[in-house]
Amino acid sequence: MTNEPLVDGFNRRMEYLRVSITDRCNLKCAYCAPSVTSSSRASSCDMLQDDDFLRLINVFACLGIRKVRLTGGEPLARRGAVGLIERIGRIPGVMEMALTTNGTGLKPVAEELARAGVARVNISLDTLSRHKYRKITGRDGFNRALEGFHAALSAGFSTVKVNTVVMAGVNDDEVEEFARLSIGMKAQFRFIEFMPTSAGLWSKEKFVPMSEVKRLVEKLGPLIPASRRQWGGPAEVYRLANAQGEVGFISAVSRHFCADCNRLRITSSGKLMTCLFGGEDLDLREMMRSGSTDAQIAEAIRHAVINKNAVRSLPEENETRLAMACVGG
Repeated sequence: MTNEPLVDGFNRRMEYLRVSITDRCNLKCAYCAPSVTSSSRASSCDMLQDDDFLRLINVFACLGIRKVRLTGGEPLARRGAVGLIERIGRIPGVMEMALTTNGTGLKPVAEELARAGVARVNISLDTLSRHKYRKITGRDGFNRALEGFHAALSAGFSTVKVNTVVMAGVNDDEVEEFARLSIGMKAQFRFIEFMPTSAGLWSKEKFVPMSEVKRLVEKLGPLIPASRRQWGGPAEVYRLANAQGEVGFISAVSRHFCADCNRLRITSSGKLMTCLFGGEDLDLREMMRSGSTDAQIAEAIRHAVINKNAVRSLPEENETRLAMACVGG
C-alpha cells in the first residue's frame, strides 16, 4: 500500500475524513432526519463495529488523511463512543481529531473526550429559546445542550464552535443574538445555509441566503476577517471589534465551495461518499466482509476519489438522497 497523497481528478488533495459512527440520534430535527424511520438507516447488524472503523481510518491515514471528524447521527449516542474515539486518536498519521455533537450528552464526558485527544468540538444549536428548541428538535433537551456547550468551553478543547442552521420564520430572528454571544465567549458561532440534503425535507420558503445573515450580524458592528486555519473548512470567519470569539458564515447553497473541497465521508454502515450531495460511492463494509486486503481497499478508495465530481449536484438535479442523519453532515 503506497503512501502517495490522495488526490482527485481536479488536483484536490483529500486530507479530511468525516466518519459517522452512528446514524442514531436522541433528537428528531426535521431537516436532518425524516419523521418516519428511513429505509436507508442502518440496522444494528449493518453498523460498522469498532474494529471496522479503526481499520478503515488506519487505511485512510496511510493515504494521507490527517484530520478525522466523528459525527452521527449523534456520535455520543453510540455505546462505547468515548473508548472508540480514544483508540482512533492513537492511529498513526491522524494529526487532529474533532467531534460534531448536539451537546445534550456532552457534559458528563467533555473532559474525558479532551483527554482522549479530541481537539475541536462543534455543537449543533439552532435556537436560544427552549420553546423553539423543542419545536425544532422534537425533544426538551435545551438545558442539557447549553450545559454541554459550557462544559466544552471549560474542558480544554482548542476550539469550540456552535453550528446554527438559519431558517426563515424559524430562527432567523435570533441571528444577532447568537452573534452577540461571540463578544463575551471564546467560541466560534457559525451560521449555515439551510441545505437541500434530503428530498422532501427542504423548503425554499425557509431558505435564508448567507448575504442576508451577514447583513444582520453587521448591525452589531464591522466584521474583521480572521486568519484562515489549516483544514479550516468552508466557513468565512470574522471577529466583531473587541470580541473574544468569532462568527462564521457557511454559504453551502448560494456559493458552493467545491473548488476547495478536501473531504471524504464514511457512513455508519461503511459507505464511502466523496460528496455530501452525491450518492454512495463505495461499499467499504462489503469489501472488508468479503476478505479484501488493506491494499485492495486503498486502491478502491483511490479509484473512487479520482472520479470525485468537480462540483456537487443539488436535489433539483438528483433527488435521491440519504437523510443527513445517515450521512453525518
